Amino acid sequence: MRPILFRLALPGTEHALTIYGYGAMMCLGFLSAILVAAWRARRRGQSPDVIYNAGLIAFVCGVFGARLFYIMQYREHFRSALDLVAIWEGGLTYYGGLVLGAAGVVTYLWLSRRPVLYWLDIIAPSLALGLAFGRMGCFLNGCCYGDESHLPWAFAWPVGSIPWEHYANAFLASAGLKSAILSAEGFGPALGAVTGSLAGARQAWTIHPSQLYSLVNAAGLFAVLHLAFRWKRRHGQIFFFFILLYAVSRFLLEYTRADEAETYLLGLPTLFRWLGHGAAAGNLGGLTISQNVGAAMAAAAVAALVWLNRSTHPHRRADYEPPPDEPSPAAGSNQRKGKRR
Repeated sequence: MRPILFRLALPGTEHALTIYGYGAMMCLGFLSAILVAAWRARRRGQSPDVIYNAGLIAFVCGVFGARLFYIMQYREHFRSALDLVAIWEGGLTYYGGLVLGAAGVVTYLWLSRRPVLYWLDIIAPSLALGLAFGRMGCFLNGCCYGDESHLPWAFAWPVGSIPWEHYANAFLASAGLKSAILSAEGFGPALGAVTGSLAGARQAWTIHPSQLYSLVNAAGLFAVLHLAFRWKRRHGQIFFFFILLYAVSRFLLEYTRADEAETYLLGLPTLFRWLGHGAAAGNLGGLTISQNVGAAMAAAAVAALVWLNRSTHPHRRADYEPPPDEPSPAAGSNQRKGKRR
């Protein structure tokens, strides 16, 4: 855990520039993803400028979507306007970034009349590479932590870290101490004393290093997608293959995580509560929000792959290469039809 990598003293002042581990990994991941996608575009005789433009759009839309999705999940943790924008402390959800980032890139490609599926395939491996850096940022920050585990590689987080505070609060709540302390007059010092005693009695809980699981998974996805170009038959297969693999792997990885406490079974518990059947909602087994999103995205990816496999459009064949930095013929044809109308 290293939420702050280092501080740079500003000459002539008493202030210092703080470099956060999470933000640094985000920047490295973004730059690496852009450079790899630009390299792949050049190999195919295409202009890397398309990647640079798409990358800027993906960054803006992706960060906004990732933060928005996180706020929707954990809205009770936000107390001020500054909390909403403090992304340097963590708090980004990959699914939110993927959905809005992809939407922004698709809109850009479509408006610039470029073959969307062709370019999404070029970008797809970079999505996995950027995710790998992002998960290292999660590990440095302490967010996206795992469930308790006694496996040989289970990780013990230091006192005061985000995972430790989560399990310390859960321990106090299970012992019936937290509510009693909070209801007492001047509970602040009392809570501090209890957590301090708890820290001395029990230094740490050993938990799954879920961030590292996700890092290895993302690196593996990057390697698989890179090799998958050899067997590609249709444009778009690499991108939807990434969506499918990530959705399935994320669904499974969620079982090792403890940071998404509230569970839903495809939204049914929430629907039951709205209808006034709270007891019935409590009896339903649950999936996390990310598992629900993953199930939907996996189904959509399978449908898209089946559709691509059956498609006979010549511009979707893997051997089709659009003219460098020129509009897609199909898109241009559609625009001409619109003018005739």
